[in-house]
Amino acid sequence: MKHKLLSLILCSVLLCSGCGNNSTGNTASDTDADTTTTTSASATSDTNTAENTEEMTMEETMIANSLLAAGNNYRLKQVIEKARAGEDVTIGFIGGSITEGYNAGTTEIYAKLVYDYICENYSTGDNVHYVNAGLSGTPSSLGLLRSDRDLFAYEPDLIFIEFAVNDGSSTIDNTGYESLVYKALSQENEPAVILLMSVIESGYTCQDSMNLVGFQYDLTRISVKNAIWDYIEDGSITWSTWSNDESHPNEWGHAMYASFITSYLESVDLAEADPVYILNKNFVKGFDHTSMVMVDRSMNMETITLDSLGSFTETGDLASFNNGWKYTGEDTANNAFSFTYTGQALYFTYKDTKSTAYGTAEIYIDGEYVTSLYANSPDGWNNPVIECVLREKETATHTVEVRMAEDSLEKAFSILALGIVP
Repeated sequence: MKHKLLSLILCSVLLCSGCGNNSTGNTASDTDADTTTTTSASATSDTNTAENTEEMTMEETMIANSLLAAGNNYRLKQVIEKARAGEDVTIGFIGGSITEGYNAGTTEIYAKLVYDYICENYSTGDNVHYVNAGLSGTPSSLGLLRSDRDLFAYEPDLIFIEFAVNDGSSTIDNTGYESLVYKALSQENEPAVILLMSVIESGYTCQDSMNLVGFQYDLTRISVKNAIWDYIEDGSITWSTWSNDESHPNEWGHAMYASFITSYLESVDLAEADPVYILNKNFVKGFDHTSMVMVDRSMNMETITLDSLGSFTETGDLASFNNGWKYTGEDTANNAFSFTYTGQALYFTYKDTKSTAYGTAEIYIDGEYVTSLYANSPDGWNNPVIECVLREKETATHTVEVRMAEDSLEKAFSILALGIVP
């Protein structure tokens, strides 16, 4: 099987044997902070054993180095056996543009290649299905917000989470990531969860912070930086070997990324099952916002009381968030969009763009100004942005008003969705 994997790497393609395809997807740009690379003990090659009499190739060493931690394999073994038995199995991916496949299409991306590998090796025909919930330029907090709609609605049995180059180091980033991981592990069908740690050209990745979360929940962690960085630093390869821009793997990069994962799947298939997985219920980073629900015109409207549309209209503004509310600049009376909710935290998701046609909205809670949301920024590219505007220790009821800033009365602003933590 090792020789087969290497052949697949070199050809930059994995084959699918006719599995079913339930797919969803959207798009991503990625920005990020520094980390310390750790190299797992399993990364070293032992050329003196009977089983390994030849020196490992660069690709083989990359694959070995990519496994940051194996974690408990019990749930993953269950998924493999379920697929082999002919039962329906769904493989789900959630992350940013790397997972969505930005600049790489939809077929030669790591997520699809991993799915193809599972189809070829573990399915009985068309019983394995695929969901790609990657969305460009989005952090894990936005992944948490949309997870019910884009991922958990498909009841995935195996979930890959990839946000290491989209998140920062803030408390809200930590909260979003760990809450998403915990929510995945807490699903009724008890899915297996694997954490993926990508890296960008600058070396930025949230791997160290996310590794703590993975350790807390005894999860598999796979690291691109651990796999490739030594070779980049010693000049054996350049960043352009892996990527055609500053962030996104090229065809070879995606094939290698897939091989990091499929090599681990192969090892788990051959290994004995670990003891039954027991979920640790203690959070290690951030706050527990696992119960966050996404609210827009199509879902969970019962979570809020919509008091007034004000000068906003019921208009969508992005394909990925098409059921929100928009101020168009046509009603400069600036009547407030107003609603009441009960909860511990409130998030706003809104459209960000370089266009000067979009302006600034001001948020008032219980009559008091709390923050401004800027829909026109140098980094905006018509992408969804999420911000936590209020977080409290206790559940409380609040009335929220959204008004345009005085200098934005003739501009636009789109509320894409709300996030309520009850």
